[in-house]
Amino acid sequence: MIGSLAKSKCIVACIADDLNAMILAAHACKDHWGLVELYTRASDLAVEQDAECFFLTYAYVFALQTGHPNQIDLKARLKHYGRE
Repeated sequence: MIGSLAKSKCIVACIADDLNAMILAAHACKDHWGLVELYTRASDLAVEQDAECFFLTYAYVFALQTGHPNQIDLKARLKHYGRE
């Protein structure tokens, strides 16, 4: 599964090891609210559009699941790239 691959290694070179570790820890703790913030931060740091949208998608999914207020902004960002 793609998500498990993303959780097992850092897939974007510019994502700092500490951010990757925080994402893994948030998954382990099932901190979905925190994952919205962490995946959004990862998307902001991504150097390629595909990577940015990958992280945005995860942020958006967790935002929808938790009712996070950033879900509107995340959807707009995905829509901007034609990935709604």
